[in-house]
Amino acid sequence: MNAKIDKAIILAAGMGKRISSAPAAQNTPKPLLPLDDSGLTFLDWHLRSLAAAGAKEIYLVGSTVTYGTRIAAMDKVPATWILNDFPGEQSGSGHSTHLAFTSKHEILDGRSRVVLMDADVVYDPSLFTDLARAPGPRSKTLVCSKFRETDEEVMVFADDRDGMPRVHGKGLLGTPLVRGMRCAGEATGLLLLEPEDHSLWLSAAAWCMKFSTAKTRSEHEDITQRLMLARALDIVSFDDDRRCMECDTPDEYDVVRAEMVPRWRPHLP
Repeated sequence: MNAKIDKAIILAAGMGKRISSAPAAQNTPKPLLPLDDSGLTFLDWHLRSLAAAGAKEIYLVGSTVTYGTRIAAMDKVPATWILNDFPGEQSGSGHSTHLAFTSKHEILDGRSRVVLMDADVVYDPSLFTDLARAPGPRSKTLVCSKFRETDEEVMVFADDRDGMPRVHGKGLLGTPLVRGMRCAGEATGLLLLEPEDHSLWLSAAAWCMKFSTAKTRSEHEDITQRLMLARALDIVSFDDDRRCMECDTPDEYDVVRAEMVPRWRPHLP
């Protein structure tokens, strides 16, 4: 079994409007914010973590503001920028995903294990290794099985009979829309696209861009939902919610810097 990641796509076009009231974030896009006093940014953290998990090709999808930025980790970890130049009021992470999938780089080549991830979630670097070691030919979504009952996070719901994910989204907990399903936990925003599914991912992204009613501001979760409907996705779960954290607000940014990064720093190559 190949227990390595071959390639990665990091969605780094977001500006981080909700976090912008933090002093450090007023003039800096969220993917380029420092995680500690050394100047280590979100993207530095991701590049180093992915390289340690085996990634030889890393692609960053950026906006006109973030595109082309040179960060410190690139001195040792090569990475290639892809431009998402859709207007901000139209574009979402779904557009960035589609642009990466259809770029000249042929990232989805039918041979490589490809990580797809948000730039604004910080992960314990060991999670990438855990995901890469998960068995089975189907693509995988990383889920934290310890979760709060809230409408604010994307939850993953699995079929009671076979445990396969059927739907994910916010505001579904406790509603008839997930009848016959169990909540497997909170989506972490980390996906592993297995080679046998690359054609499905390409088709799903193309469909979302052309036919989905969410074409404007489409998110990459819309694309992942199509894979769930095609029964082409497995859940890889862990139960320690201290191993990753999304960073949307100034308060969350403070917690990431003060608590999470010091805890995970020994695992960062």
